[in-house]
Amino acid sequence: MSEHGKKTITSVERKAPLAYFGANGRPPSIVRFERLYLASFAASLIGWAFSWQQTADRLAIDPKTASYTWLLPAALLLSCAITLTLWYLVARRASLAAKWVVTILTGLAAVRFAINLLVVARGKVPVLALLLSAAILVLGVAAVVHLFRPDARLWFGEGLEPEEEEA
Repeated sequence: MSEHGKKTITSVERKAPLAYFGANGRPPSIVRFERLYLASFAASLIGWAFSWQQTADRLAIDPKTASYTWLLPAALLLSCAITLTLWYLVARRASLAAKWVVTILTGLAAVRFAINLLVVARGKVPVLALLLSAAILVLGVAAVVHLFRPDARLWFGEGLEPEEEEA
């Protein structure tokens, strides 16, 4: 305060936006995204484990797909590769394009879940599978929500003024 009891403004060193993110250089929202996204991924792997035999049996019974026993492991590997690549690009490389891919895929998962509720109404889906799908979806949506928080927007370079982008 000054002599007359009024507050005075002192100049503050201007930092680049990413300098506010802490020791590891990532904002808290991105760290939370990472944890939720990877938890969703782990839950989906549990889902794969529970449904593996049933899916393999359905492939083996159908004469059109019986010779494609490699399809199930290939689908799992492809799913893991896509999920982990998106995680890396969003949480470690601040890829804006990957952020939107994750957002769109999560939106499509929500639509698929809603459609699957119609199948559940007919009693063709076990309750455990429904609960696991709901958990995966909730974790995924919660992860994506963190991508749109103010500190995450800075992480992706969104909302920066032109002079700040060069800093």
